[in-house]
Amino acid sequence: RPELLCGAVALGCALLLALKFTCSRAKDVIIPAKPPVSFFSLRSPVLDLFQGQLDYAEYVRRDSEVVLLFFYAPWCGQSIAARAEIEQAASRLSDQVLFVAINCWWNQGKCRKQKHFFYFPVIYLYHRSLEYSGTLSSVAHPSLLVI
Repeated sequence: RPELLCGAVALGCALLLALKFTCSRAKDVIIPAKPPVSFFSLRSPVLDLFQGQLDYAEYVRRDSEVVLLFFYAPWCGQSIAARAEIEQAASRLSDQVLFVAINCWWNQGKCRKQKHFFYFPVIYLYHRSLEYSGTLSSVAHPSLLVI
């Protein structure tokens, strides 16, 4: 029966067009991540780079003598537990050490894009190195002797 075959072909074409039209209008089912919020309180002596500003962390690290970098994920239980300890240490040592916390989990932050940690928190301690260009004689400088 040719009329039945033509009807089936027409129905198939109509279904394909309807499917293509509905799929092209489909919305994404992925919800974008909410913007990050501060992990430390505003009164905290810890500089909180909660948007993952790794470039600013490098900038302040170069200008400070001693810097503690605290890379965290805001959802991580160990990061949350370490937050109180970091804040307590920062309140005691803020005149000697710059404490910087960096959210390394936010997907739009530079830290997440450049660092690939397998666990959190990660803590780095930097001490500005001093280059000595004088003589390396222990006779000239007894302070170079290590006992």
